Amino acid sequence: MAPPSSNDAHSMRLRRVQYQTGPTDWGEGVVTQHDLDTGMVIVLDTEDGSFWRGPQDCVEIVA
Repeated sequence: MAPPSSNDAHSMRLRRVQYQTGPTDWGEGVVTQHDLDTGMVIVLDTEDGSFWRGPQDCVEIVA
């Protein structure tokens, strides 16, 4: 994976995040895709290797 370009200054791509999977449930992973136009992200879960797709509002940057 290439690092984000300067055009993607606001992208969450390759950032470690926590993502909300339910009212009180969270997962942790790395953002693999971030669509700035729609606000959708795809996160690779670092615990089980699954992918989660959802709105950037359900994601908190950890590192």
